[in-house]
Amino acid sequence: MSNQEIIQKSHKTTILLTGLAIAILGIGSFVSLTITRKKFLEDFNRMNGYYKQALFLTGQNKRDEAKTQYDLLVINYEQFNQKYSSYKPYVIRQDNKFNSDLEVVKNLITNAKDGVYSGDLPTTHKQLEEIRPIFQEMFKRNGFSMLSMALVDFHDIMEQIIAAADEKNPSQLLEVYPKVDSALMAVEKEDNSNEIQVIRKNLDDLKNLALSKKADELAAKAAELKTSFIKVYLVKG
Repeated sequence: MSNQEIIQKSHKTTILLTGLAIAILGIGSFVSLTITRKKFLEDFNRMNGYYKQALFLTGQNKRDEAKTQYDLLVINYEQFNQKYSSYKPYVIRQDNKFNSDLEVVKNLITNAKDGVYSGDLPTTHKQLEEIRPIFQEMFKRNGFSMLSMALVDFHDIMEQIIAAADEKNPSQLLEVYPKVDSALMAVEKEDNSNEIQVIRKNLDDLKNLALSKKADELAAKAAELKTSFIKVYLVKG
């Protein structure tokens, strides 16, 4: 092999290795972005779950239950606020309004305390309702789909019904079902495709098995429910 051929081969090898390195970096960056995006959604939905419960219970005039969920909202929102007012994952890094929105929401939550504890609950419900459009606008301008949020929220609640199924506990499953049903309806509002309807069918089949006291069949059907969810989440989540 001549010197020229050696140089050409070495040059091709360098190009190949450089391209490979760039590809690896690109894959690594994509995986990192996906993980941090998912973690942000999980943190948000954990906090937002307490917000939705406090909102619902104030609307139902259930003071004791509303106080419990409100107190949990205060704790979890403070954790969320402290974390993301200083740490900015890539998905929200360019959002100049993010911190100011966090502060507005914090003030709305704080100002609702007297109403939750001793004031007029329907009025307090309307005050807490002002938070929801702030969150929605925040997610829209940062490119989050409402479907992604709904899927993550559904997943967390779905695990409760799967746990009841795995324990062969029909009564516990039926107790959890309304929450799971509500979370799935939020998903269906954003996307009612055939894939989502497979999830719906598996969930309703699970409920019917529980109503029929077929405890031994619950775990297998719960596994089908989870599999159908994962198929959707990997593509649309």
